[in-house]
Amino acid sequence: MVRYFPSDDRSVLPAHFGFWPGNPTGEVSSRVFSARLPVVCRQVHHKQPFGMFKGENAMNYAFSTFLIEAIIIIFFIKSVCFPLRQPRIVCEIIGGMMIGPSLFGGSRNFNYYLFPPIANYICANLGLIGFFYFLFLTAAMTDVTAIGKAPRKHKYIAAIGVFVPMICVGAVGMSMRNKMHINMKKPSALGGIVFALAFSSFPVIYTVLRDINLLNSEVGKFAMSVALLGDMAAINVLTFFEAWTQLDGGGTYALVWFLVSVVIFSSFMLLVVKRGLDWVVAQTPEGKLVDQNYIVMILMGVLVACFLTDMFGLSIAVGPIYLGLLVPHGPPLGSTLAVRSQSFIHEFLMPFTFGLVGLNTNVNFLNDEIWPQQLSPLFYMTIVGFITKFVSTVAAALFFKVPTRDSLTLGLMMNLRGQIDILLYLHWIDKRMIGLPGFTIMVLHTLVVTGISTPLISFLYDPTRPYRSSKHRTIQHTPPSTEMGLVLAVSDHEALAGVITFLDIAYPTKTSPFAIFAVQLVELKGRATPLLYQEKRDDCVNLRDYTAQAPKRLMYQDICELALAKKTAFILLPYQQERLEDATPACSP
Repeated sequence: MVRYFPSDDRSVLPAHFGFWPGNPTGEVSSRVFSARLPVVCRQVHHKQPFGMFKGENAMNYAFSTFLIEAIIIIFFIKSVCFPLRQPRIVCEIIGGMMIGPSLFGGSRNFNYYLFPPIANYICANLGLIGFFYFLFLTAAMTDVTAIGKAPRKHKYIAAIGVFVPMICVGAVGMSMRNKMHINMKKPSALGGIVFALAFSSFPVIYTVLRDINLLNSEVGKFAMSVALLGDMAAINVLTFFEAWTQLDGGGTYALVWFLVSVVIFSSFMLLVVKRGLDWVVAQTPEGKLVDQNYIVMILMGVLVACFLTDMFGLSIAVGPIYLGLLVPHGPPLGSTLAVRSQSFIHEFLMPFTFGLVGLNTNVNFLNDEIWPQQLSPLFYMTIVGFITKFVSTVAAALFFKVPTRDSLTLGLMMNLRGQIDILLYLHWIDKRMIGLPGFTIMVLHTLVVTGISTPLISFLYDPTRPYRSSKHRTIQHTPPSTEMGLVLAVSDHEALAGVITFLDIAYPTKTSPFAIFAVQLVELKGRATPLLYQEKRDDCVNLRDYTAQAPKRLMYQDICELALAKKTAFILLPYQQERLEDATPACSP
């Protein structure tokens, strides 16, 4: 069979994405391809090659080409991650751009032999599936109940950090509407862009803070709490703008059926799916992982949720988010999902996601011909959004007596961009709000903001600073005949026997008692927010029990925080072959 395609056509978006490099603005044309692009004839085979020794070229076969594409995509993304000391999202965007038209993809031979359209369709859809599973897994690790427990100042800071940039970006957008493309100046499109630039994304902040080891720091917990409050409002706002888009495109009839679809889908998820997930948890014995068959059904349910939302006309990303939020976080179900699927999703599917992003990011579109007519309004809106969000968040935090360095750090964290934002930009292409030049602007905005903010955050905020003290609190400095505080960190039952033996040897007396703060260290699995909580023990006045759930390499922060708060004189860590990674002795009392 013979197919014809432009040799410079680098579009890898699915068929319903109506943009390609010859038509970057999304205008519908009677001509399928741009006249400026040469047409190349290439023979395509559907069966597997018989081998190079029979004169066959494996690159003429779609599946063989897909295999080499997979190798190249994963190689480039992984190779970029090693030398750069940046969050994973920055490295993945750069790695994806390297294979796109911004770098190696600018070569006709590279495109013709390695990334022809005959195999790009598979990579594009694998990339979208990677996005959906990332959304599901992150939502499944999110504790929605934490919203009600959030302090009042977190809610005020979240509200100020959203409404102020929304008003300012909206004002800039309205003042520049005459310079916008006809699709972008629609009220629904302009409102969607304003909304995206004003809100922060909890999954993005969680992943970046995890990469830079600030997940369970004081300001990190603050940032995730504020972002989670905004995310819950963002889901409702997104549904509102989807309805607005339906009204613009199909009138009142389309709007009514869209709202009916939202009610049907939400009712099905809450009344059927939620009960099914609770039943799975009830069937799992305590301390055991969920049965593999249930995990497979839930992962397949992500694809079903995507299909239903796409069929109903909702944003296709809403399905996996709703399903993930309904999953009981933590053990047994949330932790089992994380253990069984996290590596495959992050290490295999997500590289295709950023390969998709890179293949559709083309810095060559940023030229004098397109910039003044279409890109300058979008660029100025992103700049105003960053500045106003930073200033409003910092000002609100300072008003509530947050230290200056922590306030500046919080302002930078609230501006972090990542996976959720990029998926939203792809959704804008699908809705014909922007073209590939606008998509390129937004991807570069994500890359620059996150790439610059991360080292600034590390410079401004030292996680060990709160644990430093000018006063010595050691056994030697504890006055005689007074209570001595001890923090005992226990990770398993084997270490507990050694701790008890040590306490017996220490021989506390009535005149020199011990105040013991026992911390059980539990590795963070199946939930995104670290926890440090206390269990009251009435049977022993001098013993306080705590449980710290955190990534293994960050557990030392909870131990140090407890030792500082309780002014203990001694910290006892059980010796293990696999000691806590990166646990620097920065908090010795």
